[in-house]
Amino acid sequence: MPVMNGYEATRRIREEESRYGIRTPIIALTANSMEKGLQDAMEAGMDLHLAKPIPKPRIAQIVLDLCNHVQN
Repeated sequence: MPVMNGYEATRRIREEESRYGIRTPIIALTANSMEKGLQDAMEAGMDLHLAKPIPKPRIAQIVLDLCNHVQN
């Protein structure tokens, strides 16, 4: 059993980032495509919520878009 789930890890990362004025993109990859999963991910501070399975080209495009967004 993990010590914490992805939501808690994201909350802690966001808390730490706020001290330094930085922002790391975080993407939730879940088997849950329900609205509650999306809401939980956004409330935790995640940037995107994607339901599996996700085609590799789609993942690559999302990461590229996030990298471009962070640079601008």
